Amino acid sequence: AGGGEREGEKEKKREGERERERTKSSFPDELKETPQELRKRHKRLREEMTGEEAGRAGEQICRKILESDWYKACTVLYGYYPLRKEVDCLPVLRQALQDGKTVALPRTEEHYQMNFYRIASLEEVTEGKFHVMEPEKTCELCKETPGVVLTPGVVFDKTGGRYGYGKGYYDRYFARYPGLLRVGLAYEHQLEEALLLQSTDIRMNRVITDGRIWDGTGGTL
Repeated sequence: AGGGEREGEKEKKREGERERERTKSSFPDELKETPQELRKRHKRLREEMTGEEAGRAGEQICRKILESDWYKACTVLYGYYPLRKEVDCLPVLRQALQDGKTVALPRTEEHYQMNFYRIASLEEVTEGKFHVMEPEKTCELCKETPGVVLTPGVVFDKTGGRYGYGKGYYDRYFARYPGLLRVGLAYEHQLEEALLLQSTDIRMNRVITDGRIWDGTGGTL
């Protein structure tokens, strides 16, 4: 019985590989990388950036945010504490606190869920899952809408498609709170022409890079 089960598992694996090849062959060449391959390539590109390059690009992205009408109008800003060379949005969060806005950071929780918690200072964080800095346990749950969510990712496309790290935390959160303005932050080289998305992948309303601002429909602002 054990041998039959192992053979069945092997056949399932082979069928899965064949299905992936069929899926890839039905799309243009630029879409034939799997999500996993795209993530791996873009993670490598991001890690190859020098600190100076990442810092300069991050400053340009932060300036675009602070100059935007939606930043000036929003009263609630959901951000993140950058990990490694993710786009650093901390200058924006710091300014938002000074501007009197409500600022919240995410904390990952059970069953691949995520919630945001209000902070009064960028010092109110502690290391959580995946070595990400998260709000301290004493921080208050924040689920106010409308609001703006600054969203990290590994790769984006010009119509707001996004691949994160593959766990679906942000997609589940956005499904629960569809009224939030979703703003992806990315370096220019993190942008692909188009991504293969699943029904559970939720698009950004904006994608801001150091070069351009994409409006979520393929156009620029």
